[in-house]
Amino acid sequence: MSKFSDALAGGKFVITVEVDPPRGTALGELDTLVGGLSSKVDAVVISDNRSAVARMSPVLAAHHLIKHAQAEVILTLTCRDRNRLALTSEMLAAAAGGVENLLLVSGDFVTLGDQPGSRPVYDLDSVQALILASLLAQGRDFAGEISEAASFFAGASLPKATEPPGLAGIKFSKKLKAGAGYFMTQPVESAAEIEALANLPMAAETKIIAGLELGAEEEAGPLLDLAQELKSGGKAAGVHLACPEAPQRLTELVDKLS
Repeated sequence: MSKFSDALAGGKFVITVEVDPPRGTALGELDTLVGGLSSKVDAVVISDNRSAVARMSPVLAAHHLIKHAQAEVILTLTCRDRNRLALTSEMLAAAAGGVENLLLVSGDFVTLGDQPGSRPVYDLDSVQALILASLLAQGRDFAGEISEAASFFAGASLPKATEPPGLAGIKFSKKLKAGAGYFMTQPVESAAEIEALANLPMAAETKIIAGLELGAEEEAGPLLDLAQELKSGGKAAGVHLACPEAPQRLTELVDKLS
């Protein structure tokens, strides 16, 4: 089991942060940022072409940060950019480089990114990607046996419970049955949004980590207050912090929450 899964299983209120691989080949800034955060958080989530913008392979970035920043990483893989062959290859490569945690997502639509003429793949959806990860742990893929198993602590994303009504519950149930060991929500703005998810019948069987996002010029106070409210409320298993426009602010947030 990974350190991240052990922390969740032990009942710790976890803190994770999200970072983007570079839009280029230089990893120095990412090294510096994650190097200062890795000992203060329970895991660093490596995004995968977030917002449909092309970046360095998250698999390479994950391997690099494991080796050079001693980070506990959660590798995000999107179904938007890969068919089942590519997802299988990426998962095997990730495991070979020491990745133990996955976050499997559908991915933002390409029309939201900077290359809207791109062709999305979606050969598998996020539920089927979870099934693939479960198969690899059994030493199989969709075609049959593989030479060595690749075991992961795999998780999934969750929409807000109220948008639209019922959607969160349906996705929650399917992903849980497919093997999701934890869930990270889309950014929330109130504890009530997490409580709505935590009150779903299947919520008792898993861990829900609340997504919190800070804008580049936004005051950190309200987000920090919400994080403390979520911790004391007992409905969330932790918080996932993102500041995509100004990632250096993650250090500020983590230091104030630690």
